[in-house]
Amino acid sequence: MKNLMRGLVLATGMVVAAGAFARSDVRDGNAMVQPVKSDRYSIDGSTMGKAELFGYISDLKDREQLTGIVLKKGGSDEQRKSIGSIARTLQLKAFEQEGGELKSIDLPAAAATPAPPPIENKPEAAPAASAEPAAAAPPEH
Repeated sequence: MKNLMRGLVLATGMVVAAGAFARSDVRDGNAMVQPVKSDRYSIDGSTMGKAELFGYISDLKDREQLTGIVLKKGGSDEQRKSIGSIARTLQLKAFEQEGGELKSIDLPAAAATPAPPPIENKPEAAPAASAEPAAAAPPEH
């Protein structure tokens, strides 16, 4: 009986610990992203680059109904730009954590759509109709 109780207590402790570890870094609808050196980011216990973070945040947006991304304090200017770019693309808000306050990150302007290239192969103008009617074919006998 004593061993059974120990087993139950141990199993319960493991489930609670696993639940705390698997908890997502989403708070109040915002993904909490920790800056790491060399333009890398950490979220939910994983370290990733910008492209992986974009995919992960996109997935979180679908699963967790995200409304924003928070870059925890200590990020570089390049990391702030990256977070702003990801937020703009995914139509989310971007913030930087400064102490207990959230400061809005300016989102980069959307890239202007370039003008289409000029058409090089313009179609030839249709031949002008001549004033003289075309000669009629000779009648067949």
